[in-house]
Amino acid sequence: MLLPRLSRMVVASLVVPLLAGFPNREMRAAAPDDAIMQAGQQDLATSLLVGSVAASEGDNAEAARAFSTAARLAPGFRLFSERAFFYSIMAGSPQAAALAPEQPGGVMPELVMGNAAALAGKWDEAATHYLNAPSDQIMNLLRPLLRAWALQGAGKTDEALATLEPARLDHTLGGYYTLHAALIAQLGGMQMRADTLFRQSTSMTGGDLFTTLVLAHWLITQGQEAQAQAMLNERIAGMPVLEVARANIMAMVRRPVVTHAAQGLAQAYGLVALLIDQQLYAHDGDEERQPDVAQEIGTLRGTEQMMLRMALLLDPADSEARLLLSSMLHARKQDRLAREALDGAPADDPLLAVYRTEQADLDVMMGNREQAARELRDLLQQSPDDRMLWSSLGDALLDQQKWPEALDAYQHATALVPHRLEGDDWRLLFGQAIAQERQNHWPQARALLQQALQLAPNEPELLNYLGYSMVEYGENPVMAETYLRRALALAPADNQIRDSVGWVLMRLGHVTEGLPLLEQAVEQMPQDPAINYHLGVAYWMAGRRLEAVNEWQNAIQFQPDPLDRRKITAALDYARAWKGNASSTLSLPADLKPVATPASPPSPANGTRH
Repeated sequence: MLLPRLSRMVVASLVVPLLAGFPNREMRAAAPDDAIMQAGQQDLATSLLVGSVAASEGDNAEAARAFSTAARLAPGFRLFSERAFFYSIMAGSPQAAALAPEQPGGVMPELVMGNAAALAGKWDEAATHYLNAPSDQIMNLLRPLLRAWALQGAGKTDEALATLEPARLDHTLGGYYTLHAALIAQLGGMQMRADTLFRQSTSMTGGDLFTTLVLAHWLITQGQEAQAQAMLNERIAGMPVLEVARANIMAMVRRPVVTHAAQGLAQAYGLVALLIDQQLYAHDGDEERQPDVAQEIGTLRGTEQMMLRMALLLDPADSEARLLLSSMLHARKQDRLAREALDGAPADDPLLAVYRTEQADLDVMMGNREQAARELRDLLQQSPDDRMLWSSLGDALLDQQKWPEALDAYQHATALVPHRLEGDDWRLLFGQAIAQERQNHWPQARALLQQALQLAPNEPELLNYLGYSMVEYGENPVMAETYLRRALALAPADNQIRDSVGWVLMRLGHVTEGLPLLEQAVEQMPQDPAINYHLGVAYWMAGRRLEAVNEWQNAIQFQPDPLDRRKITAALDYARAWKGNASSTLSLPADLKPVATPASPPSPANGTRH
């Protein structure tokens, strides 16, 4: 899917020092914990329970409402108001501005009050709030930009540029401050100075989407249209999800990208969010490996979300903030909220088609497959040559088990690849292979899988599918075992691969080694009918007949697909006949006997043994 790759593409070219460990006592205070109250009021207790549960599920809007109610019921307990305030920010609710004056002094109250003043056109008041915010690493990045844009909004362009002058010397982010200075000079009518600053920023800034759009527009004004086109083509190639909006993007850069100071404020918050996102991506997995950093990572995530929400409140047309917020929520397994984050863009937003594409991908992940397919077909009416849309449609149709239609969609996508298949194009071949195999076209599927494996030789999903299918089709069990062991070595925590390895080992007669892997798989995914069936077969072959029947009875209750249902039913029928000493009346199901007898004991299964 597109979303997991999106934020990585957005921030891939930004390189900054680690932001972890910055002071942010407010977010730590806002984290849910046991309520400290003895009020004995049922309504208050209910509000606290609702707020805590909503917060744990990422429903910040509901958490904010619940804690606001608790704050009204217990006005003397300040923590409830603080929680309502912070969850309001993370939900993108304007209610945060009403709660901000009640909060103790801190960074977030001053920022929220400053933003509210800016939206009301009270630019001097906004500048004062930004100045009053306590210093920390985040404010050291933000303050020059926020102050400068507030001063520009007040018509004080010279002062705004002077505010940015020291920040422009920063060896890491000087290019971004210079770019903002150029925009401020341009809005203030200082075109010659703006041109000088734009020229300086071209060799200093990174490759985020906002910078690309701004510089492409400036290049067009300088008569360098070919260079602008090349810059946009490079950005779209790096973020293929933008392909569906290519024409709109090419049109939008002919107009000024920033026309109001509030947009500049939004981009300041967006920059901090991008920097935090890069750090979270660079340290992905540290939370599980190092539990002591979990709180720090939680603080960074919360701060990133607040930065993005403030950016969108100031500028609902901030495309990068909207896409990054959705991607961040998806990464936290909050797909419903990720989809909602893509709503609310202006009707004339040039990237509306991108949002709809991402929403369709999220619909696929949430099981709304028919809705996703309809949305993608509508988009393809407008952009019939967009291979990303065809690929996403293939994913949606594959999930609906519409094999011929999925195959057709993937083939359309493959035909639109503008070069030899390479890199991530293996996914197009893999989708076609699945669609072919599910139609019992194994030779075609095998050829596609092997072609995909040439593009991605260390892709566990491919190795797993190829090895598993080879055993199922009775092909080269030794090579199949090699593929599967390699897949498990590459992804030892993947439960589906663990099941495949256990199943194939057991099918090859290595019951003693395969059984523990299948037991692990069922323990991790106790309601997967295929995995329960596999464990039942392993128990049967190990002589543990009652346990085998129990697993098959479980499997038949978990809504198996038609093929698995036939296998489970055949196994249960044979077990009943065996129990009644009538098994000779039924042929032994193929799965209940090894496909090959091992010539020698196999090697250990890559550290997955109990």
